[in-house]
Amino acid sequence: MAGVATNPLLSTTRASDTSPTIQLHPLVLLTISDCITRHTLRNQQGPVVGAVLGQQNGQDISMEVAFQAKLTTDDAGEVVLDKEWFSKRLEDFKDVHKQPPLDIVGWFTLGSAAGPEPHVLPIHTQISDIFIESPILFLFHPADAESEATAAGKLPLTLYESVHESGPGESGDKAMDIDGAVRDRPLKFRELAYTIETDEAEMISVDFVARGGGNATAVEGPSATDSSRIKSDDDKGKSAKGKGKERAKDETIDESTILTAEDDELLSTLTAKMNAIRMLSRRISLIRTYLASLPPSYLSDPSLPFNPTPSADHPLPLNNPILRSISAMLARLNILAPSDSEAFTIESQQESSDVQLVQLLSSITNSVSAAKDFGRKSQIVENSRNQSRRGIGALMGGYDGGGAPFFSGGFGGGSDHREFGGER
Repeated sequence: MAGVATNPLLSTTRASDTSPTIQLHPLVLLTISDCITRHTLRNQQGPVVGAVLGQQNGQDISMEVAFQAKLTTDDAGEVVLDKEWFSKRLEDFKDVHKQPPLDIVGWFTLGSAAGPEPHVLPIHTQISDIFIESPILFLFHPADAESEATAAGKLPLTLYESVHESGPGESGDKAMDIDGAVRDRPLKFRELAYTIETDEAEMISVDFVARGGGNATAVEGPSATDSSRIKSDDDKGKSAKGKGKERAKDETIDESTILTAEDDELLSTLTAKMNAIRMLSRRISLIRTYLASLPPSYLSDPSLPFNPTPSADHPLPLNNPILRSISAMLARLNILAPSDSEAFTIESQQESSDVQLVQLLSSITNSVSAAKDFGRKSQIVENSRNQSRRGIGALMGGYDGGGAPFFSGGFGGGSDHREFGGER
C-alpha cells in the first residue's frame, strides 16, 4: 500500500464491475523471459517493450501471444515505438493467428512493484491513440523474480488498466462528461486481477522448456591464466605448436562422460520432480509459518476472544478465506490416502500383474507372428530354389554336347532317340 500512496500514476480507486477480466497464458511469460534474456546477454540499452496479442469479448480479455517491439526516439527526445515497423509486425502476427483471430490488447515492459513510472506514458499514449483505445499495461518485475513471494507461487508481474480520473476540485459525477473532457484529465493506472489459462499447445511448450532446463550446461570463458598461457605459447613460435598439440591431447573429451539420450531424458525427469518437490516443501513451510504467526484461537482456549487482536508475537490478523482453504486442503488429504492400506497394496499388485500379463501375451503374440512370417518367407525361398533346380535339370537334360535338342517322346524322331539313347 505504500507504493499506492507514493506513486502519482496509480489510481486510488479499486477495480469496478466494468473493469476487464484478464486471462493470462504462459506463452506471454515465456516470450517476455526470452526478451529479457536476449536483452541482457547482448548488453542492449534502453527499455524492454513489446506488444501483447489476444482476444477481447466484452469485459473478458485473454493475453495469448507477445512479441518485442522496436523503439526509436521522437523529436522531443522521448522513447516511443517505431510506428512503421510495429504496424508491419502486428499485421504479420494477425495473418498468422487468424483462427481464432488475435489483435493487440496491451503491451509489456519492465518496472518495479511500486507501479508504472513516467517514462511509460509516451508509449502507452501512442498505443492508445493508434492501435487500441484502452491498452492493458503488463508490468514485469525482474527484481522480484527471486523473492520469497515468487518462491511461494506469486508471479512477479502486475496488470494495469488506464483510467482518466477527475482532479481533487472536480465533481465525481460522470453523467455530463464529454469524451474530450475526460481524456484531458490526468491518466492513472489501476491494478487488475488475472488468472492463468493453459491450452494444449502451451502445455507442450512449457514441458519443452522444463525439459531443456535439465539439459542446460554452463559455458565458461577462458580464465586469466589460460589467456596468458595461450599468449605466451603464441609468442614462442614453432615450439608452442608442439606444446599446443600436447595440451590438446591431454584435454581430449572422455567419451564415457557424455550423456546419452536416455540419460538426458532421465536427468530432465528427475530435475522436474526435484523442482516440484522443492516447490511443495516451500509452500508447506509458508503455510506452517503463517499458522505459527497467528494469535491463539478460541477453539483451543474458550477463554480467548472470538476475534483476537494481533500482537508482537503474533503480528498477522486472522484471514478466514485462507484458513478455510487450508482446512479444505487438509480434508482432502484423507481422501487421497487409502483407508485400507493392505487392500490397496493387494489391488495395486493385482493391477501390476495384469499389466505384466498383457505385456507377456503381447510379446508371445509378436513372437508367433514373427515365426509365422519367417516360415512363410522360408517356404517362398525354398519353392524358388526348387523351381530353379528343376529348370536347370531340364535345361541340362534337353540339350546334348553339340547343342542338338532332345525330345523324349519325339515327333516321329525315333532314330534320334535311339542314337542319343545309346550314348546315355
